Amino acid sequence: MTPHFPAKFVSLLAMALIAAGCGVQASSETAAVTQAFQPAVTIYATNLPAEASPAASPTAPATALPQAAVTETPQPDDGSINPFTGLRMGDPAVLDRVPMLVKVANTPDVRPQHGLDQADVVVEHYSEGGITRYTALYLTHAPDRVGSVRSCRLIDIELPRMFGAGLVCSGTSPGVKPTLRASWLFDENRPGDVNASVVMISDLGPFECPTCPMFRTSDRVPPHNLFANLPNAWREMTERDKNQRTPFDSWQFNLAPPNGGSAASQIEIPFTSGPVSWRYAAPEGVWERSIDGAPYVDAKTGKPLTATNILVVYAHHAVTGIQEDVTGARSIQIQIWGDGPLKVFRDGRMVEGKWRRPEEPNVFELVDADGAEIALKPGTTWIEVVPLDFEVFTR
Repeated sequence: MTPHFPAKFVSLLAMALIAAGCGVQASSETAAVTQAFQPAVTIYATNLPAEASPAASPTAPATALPQAAVTETPQPDDGSINPFTGLRMGDPAVLDRVPMLVKVANTPDVRPQHGLDQADVVVEHYSEGGITRYTALYLTHAPDRVGSVRSCRLIDIELPRMFGAGLVCSGTSPGVKPTLRASWLFDENRPGDVNASVVMISDLGPFECPTCPMFRTSDRVPPHNLFANLPNAWREMTERDKNQRTPFDSWQFNLAPPNGGSAASQIEIPFTSGPVSWRYAAPEGVWERSIDGAPYVDAKTGKPLTATNILVVYAHHAVTGIQEDVTGARSIQIQIWGDGPLKVFRDGRMVEGKWRRPEEPNVFELVDADGAEIALKPGTTWIEVVPLDFEVFTR
């Protein structure tokens, strides 16, 4: 749905959102970004150069990997394949529910988090002040405790649009709130009817509520004691007449690794709030996550978090004039429309290419240097969204 809101509002908003310094800066080296469709809400106008690429990262010499043995090939989609994992669902009816995105905090005082191990996709991105936050997507599993849940950011206008998903968060900052209300998240055709018009579930959660989409616990101090209950969130979306199958079908999956690429057994992402590492565990065929040099585990199981695919998505980060907290940290608009550089990690190798989102709101294509689609390995995916001049180290 293309948003429509008063031009006067857009003008005032654009004037109010001026560039300001914070932990993440808009890059000086930027990649070509083709704005072939109107983003949900444009709050920061910027002209990007016609050609550029992310800063070169020190890497090990490229070494071609032999093709992995393939014992089976993906079967044709008969309506039971999860579009986010490429895996066949035991109960195809699960695919008829809307995917749910949950905003999860990522500060040291909330780790280890609950429920990230059950997400089909996790998007990690800068929020403000150099800290990162997660938006975790759930379709396959329905955990009853995910979090801790924190407030939405500007990127959460685009992610539900991109994945055809609902959204759970603890609200927004006062500066972000009018921008969200002006976006597609609020159905202009049903003004005033919040239950029918809004795909975002946002509240502060009562304590230990067994029927609520979000609830608070007594085992942590506020605001880190807010958690999401996915079964209850899906029930809420049904009551809002928003629990519908996603149109997302942008990714291809194949057990056979793509041709080309280079060897990569370690990924280092030096986020300001804590360096993230992914190590390829060949026997299991997954990437194991660490942060600050320590294994990253789930709070409930105590097991390390893993992913089948890692996507490093380079996008323009525009620092706005919106103040997110009492420290004065400014909100960031991460411009994930058009296209930009991409690194895909799977099977212990790296393939470079481009992400594209040129037309439809839900399209997020992954293509190589020749424009051919890059197939992901069936399984879970973590998306690391970084500024265009960010250095990601591989070896």
